[in-house]
Formats: sequence, C-alpha cells, structure tokens
Amino acid sequence: MIGRKQNSSKILVLFSSSFLLLGCSSNTLESSPIALHSYASTSDELTIQTVEFNTEKSVINVAVRVYDFFSGVEIANEVVNNEGKVTFEGFQQDEPYEVVIYRILPNEEWLEQTREVIVFDSQKPTVAIETFNSSVKDSLSVPVVKQNPELPNGCEVTALAAILNYYGVKADKVDLAKNYLPKEPFTFKDNVRYGPDPNVAYAGDPALKKGGYYVYASPIVDVANQVLFENSSDYKAMNLSDASKKEIINYVQSGVPVLAWVTIDLKKPRTSGHWIIKGTNEKHATYMNLHAVVMTGYKDGKVTVMNPLTGYETIDENVFFSSFESLGSHAIVIL
Repeated sequence: MIGRKQNSSKILVLFSSSFLLLGCSSNTLESSPIALHSYASTSDELTIQTVEFNTEKSVINVAVRVYDFFSGVEIANEVVNNEGKVTFEGFQQDEPYEVVIYRILPNEEWLEQTREVIVFDSQKPTVAIETFNSSVKDSLSVPVVKQNPELPNGCEVTALAAILNYYGVKADKVDLAKNYLPKEPFTFKDNVRYGPDPNVAYAGDPALKKGGYYVYASPIVDVANQVLFENSSDYKAMNLSDASKKEIINYVQSGVPVLAWVTIDLKKPRTSGHWIIKGTNEKHATYMNLHAVVMTGYKDGKVTVMNPLTGYETIDENVFFSSFESLGSHAIVIL
C-alpha cells in the first residue's frame, strides 16, 4: 500500500465551456521538458505517484513540479509515465517539499490542479498524491452511499456525503441531514399550506417517508462548505445551477463529480398541489418525482451516475439532460 499524505493544500478549479482552468491564477506553464535540477548534495530518490481521489487508480496525462518548501525554488519537473509515476533525485531526509500536479491540456500547456506539501523520508520514497482524474475511461470512483432506510427523502445530502467521502472528507449522511441541513416544517392556516423556498431550506424532514420533500442547490452548497471548513479543507462547493450540458460534461471529464437534480424516473416532472412560500404570496408547485444523483462519467453518449437509491447506473445522455433541464438545471460541484 502506498502511503498518502493528509491535509494537502488543494487548488481552486475553474472551468469554461471548452476546457479546464485550474489554479489560483490564469497563468499557464509550458509543458516542454526542463532539465531536472539536483538541489541537494545527497542523491536520495523521490517517486511521486498520482492517483485518483478515494482510489489507488493511477492518473496519467499529468505533470509534476517539485519546489523547495522554504525558498520556493523549483527543483525538478517531469511528466508522469503510463503508471502515473515519476522519480526525481537529490532530496534531503526530513526536509519539506511542495509537490504540484498539473493537468496537460491538448495544446500541451500545463494547468495547476493539485498542490501538496510532503516531508521526504528515504525509508518511504514513494508518495501518492491524490488529484483530479481527467483521463478516467469509464467513471470516477465516487463511493456508493444509499439513502435508505435512514433518509427516504434525503437524496440530496446522501449524494453530497458520497462526494465529500470521495475527496477524503469524513461525512455521514444522517449527520448532514440532522445537524447541517437547514429545514423548515410546513404550517397550515385556513387550509392553506405554507412552506420554505427550496432555494433556502429543505421542506419538511428528509428522515420521514411522509412529510419530507426536497431542497435545491444553494442550501446544499452551504452545507458542503460548512463541513469543508470544519475539516480544514481548501476545497469549496460551488453552485453550478443553469450550467449547460457541455459544461456539466466538461466538469466530469476533468475529474470533478457533479451533484445534479433529475427526476427519479427520468421522465417529465410530476406535480401535485402546491405550497405558499412563507413570507410571500408565491405558489410553489410540489414535485412528486424530484431526485438528486452524482454524475461520475460520460462516454459514447452515455452518462454514469451514482444513484442514492440504487447505486451505479448508466443512462442515455439525452434522457439524463432532458430530465436535468426540466427541473431547472440545479447542480453543484466541489473543487
């Protein structure tokens, strides 16, 4: 088993509709090889292995740069081999170094996607760095987390728990639902039902078969960011609602799972009655087949999802995105 370092510093990932932009700045780095520099008088070897989050699956099509932690001087750089590995020489025992992983774009530019500080140990010369897997052939390895029986109407927080777990953040679906998710009960006055704006709070209780409804993206983003903050993570959740089909696919193909709202049967949305959003006169039609899943892959016109009810499924892209758009194109990512 290859040892992994904890509490790594991760880089905010930004996307356009055409390609991935990773890093705190928009600066790009040429991928042409640069001669490796021997920084220390010793010749101890360090091997970096790039792996996908939550797995031992090798990540290829990335490059590695190593910097002296204190001075910021670049020590070495190279593209990983077909096993996701690269070996450098000249490292000092017990000295800290900063390792930066870059995605290699089709135009051969390098764009930063992961940054981690390690301490060199000649007794453990191979270090695995978890990073985004843009070369995945089938599906990102998001763990299966099922909502039942504890949360019969808690697909949103269950899907979120799966994504957080994928990134190595310990999160329990029930804890998220009970202690983090903003919830508001329904009230009745003169036979009129009043409830929350789903963009603000969950309607009812996700632990109830009857009396639990749903929530949209914004509150789930807030839940994710609170958990990430408490775990001292540099990741951030982002509301991706209204993103296009192409943008959603680009995220997934760049190694980022997407929490998306679709209908449970992938058919047209069904409504039954309504409630009045509290503090307004606005009627909110009650969806009866709303659901949330984690999109983990796209290939040959097929979408792969982690469904909190059933586990992994493969769906025709047109069917999936028609359902996604019919509910208002709600989605979030963590990056």
